[in-house]
Amino acid sequence: MIHNSSSSSQEIAPCHPKDVRPGCPKDLIAPFSRRHLPRWCRQPLLALTALFLATLAFAPSARCQVQGDNEFGIWGGASLGTNHLIGITSNRQIGVLGLRYGHSIYDWTNVSLEYTLDILPIEIVNQPKYVACDTNPIIFPTGFCETGRETTYGGGINPIGLKLNFRRQHRLQLFGASTAGFVASTRPVPVDIPGGTQFNFTFDFQAGFQFLNSSHSRAWILGYKYQHISNGYRHDFNPGLDLNIIYLGYSFFK
Repeated sequence: MIHNSSSSSQEIAPCHPKDVRPGCPKDLIAPFSRRHLPRWCRQPLLALTALFLATLAFAPSARCQVQGDNEFGIWGGASLGTNHLIGITSNRQIGVLGLRYGHSIYDWTNVSLEYTLDILPIEIVNQPKYVACDTNPIIFPTGFCETGRETTYGGGINPIGLKLNFRRQHRLQLFGASTAGFVASTRPVPVDIPGGTQFNFTFDFQAGFQFLNSSHSRAWILGYKYQHISNGYRHDFNPGLDLNIIYLGYSFFK
């Protein structure tokens, strides 16, 4: 567990993650167990992979093409906050730069389905920094105290992705998407303590707008994504991190 240092000589009752008593830390990280993660979301990568393979296997061959089959793009985004839909970690910020390749699997008149591959050469994480400390050696074991913040750098790849575009005959289109993959970082994320992980899995759900030029060969993209980062319980604890990310991108089609 993580506790803040205390100079008090009196013994106090152990702090718990939701304690609001004076002297209890504001960012207390308790041991994490599988009970924090619902059964239905423990293997999202496998579910998305199965959906992707099924889509490729049963995609019809008929096409009503509006723009090029292949998409090449660049996008960047930043997190506006954290939530606790799945993850339980707070007070982290992420900035990311991505490169995208997409290939149209199927085109209807008003709807298209596209496979996407995102390469993330830059991912920057701002998170709390911790050091080992003794909050009260008589009562508590050695814990970790927050001493400030640190910036961690990383990158990754999302090889599994599907994107649905609506209003295909219009310049302003709506889309929904989902991607999955992994990220690696120079320091453990989202908790930099012994047992933390520098390699994590990630998946997201996205929605937004795509504004094309008159020839449908270029497009500006504005989107929102809910992203989850997890070590997949490859260690004794899995803090998990949920992010609300706004991103802007530019793509061209051939």
